[in-house]
Amino acid sequence: MTTVAVTPRGFRQTPGRHQELLHDAGYDVRYPTQERPLTAAELRELLDGCDGAILGVDEASSQALVGTGLRVLVRFGIGVDNVDLDAARTEGIRVTRTLGATTTSVAELTVGLMLAAARGIPSLDRSVRAGSWSRPTALELAGRTLGLVGIGRIGQEVAVRARALGMEVIGHDPVAVQTDVSMVAFDELVARSDVISIHAPLTETTRHLFGAEVLGRMRPSSILVNTARGGIVDEDALAVALAQGPLHAAALDSFEEEPLDAASPLRDLPNVILTPHCGASTVEAVERAGVLAVEELRRGLEGAALLFEVGSAT
Repeated sequence: MTTVAVTPRGFRQTPGRHQELLHDAGYDVRYPTQERPLTAAELRELLDGCDGAILGVDEASSQALVGTGLRVLVRFGIGVDNVDLDAARTEGIRVTRTLGATTTSVAELTVGLMLAAARGIPSLDRSVRAGSWSRPTALELAGRTLGLVGIGRIGQEVAVRARALGMEVIGHDPVAVQTDVSMVAFDELVARSDVISIHAPLTETTRHLFGAEVLGRMRPSSILVNTARGGIVDEDALAVALAQGPLHAAALDSFEEEPLDAASPLRDLPNVILTPHCGASTVEAVERAGVLAVEELRRGLEGAALLFEVGSAT
């Protein structure tokens, strides 16, 4: 019997057609006992002897992949920075992902975080619960400039929603395809944007792209939103920029290490919103991604062409 491993909690915990498809495929399915992303050692133990796998943000390093006998790895999401693509290629493991399935979900969360950061909604909620009726002034988004770092599927959907709020939208993306967003150099985007929203992959080029120097050049009372990858933002530098300026607020849905470290300086700041990498966590997105993941898994195990196959890292 074909054996597969499935780690994403959203896939496992959300009923839907994706679970029906997996059941009907007749695979012997392994699930982790941990309710968090797996370490390389834990993943290696789960994958040993498996033919295929649907993985979340688990540590799919060479330690986890080499010698397991895995043939197909489906990333339940978009980013593959947690997968050692060179090790996968060497082992003959085909890697694919659920591209496009979570676009709407992440775009909606992004806009929600922009609004919440501009108006300070979480702080107002905490204040009322504590017995206060203070009403500090905040910011409107209408008439302000949104800078998108990354103009892929999600970035373009954010642009549509931001324009509906009355925002001007500019973008920067060195590999952007055709788009109606006005494209500018990165330095110009930083200088002009009242809100910057990150939708880029984590690479050696983008790692800590938003460090102390770039954060220090952002506009006074600006807002930074990251629903992409945590490593793109230097979190220590961000804490300083939030506490001392120039930022008005920030909202993060992803972090360099997840879960967020208990000692992170971000935890004590009132002007940062922290969410647990939940951009894709809607009923609709989970089912879309789940169905696509099972279909890609089946295609890969049957030796058929994959819709979103990923090459090596080199």
